[in-house]
Amino acid sequence: MYPRKQLDIRWSDLAHAALYCAFPGSIRAKEAELEGMFASPFPVLSVFTVRTGFDLCLGAIGLPAGSEILMSALTIKEMVNIAKRHGLVPIPLDIESGTLAPEITTIEDAITERTRAIVIAHLFGTRVPMGPVIELAKKHGMLVIEDCAQAFTGQDYTGHPETDVAMFSFGSIKTMTSLGGALLRVRDAALLRKMRIIQRTHP
Repeated sequence: MYPRKQLDIRWSDLAHAALYCAFPGSIRAKEAELEGMFASPFPVLSVFTVRTGFDLCLGAIGLPAGSEILMSALTIKEMVNIAKRHGLVPIPLDIESGTLAPEITTIEDAITERTRAIVIAHLFGTRVPMGPVIELAKKHGMLVIEDCAQAFTGQDYTGHPETDVAMFSFGSIKTMTSLGGALLRVRDAALLRKMRIIQRTHP
């Protein structure tokens, strides 16, 4: 994989974005339209950023303080900080240089009786094979969250069908940028309702 070295956006896109800022219309209607366009068998939630969505997700799940959450070792610091703010203990998972993914044995060795969730980040356009991760998570009763912020290239992949939450970013340096925003595909309808309730309290 090679970096793009240029933003995937046109001047006309920037002009449209500026016009929308001046005349936004119904934001909720636009959100519903966007959510309806996402090709997923499960409902999606539009959020400000993946970090916002991750915070919503952890707040709605409400894991006990001191619970461990496994996370790909290569991630942005704020994702780790969000987990800590929810009273969780982030456990880094080393990734292999050839695949940019943690080995399944690495994940298994990191699991303890306090492990409650795992966050797998698809890095630099790669996609981690989620099947073995899902099976291991089922065995240990863990929630599975996919961080697809760097891996969205279209509707061909909207997360593994058995992933609890899959997060997609449209920030300024992401593939298929919209200069901001993110979508979360949420498998459990009850969890999604809780996330929406929390989201309504945000300014």
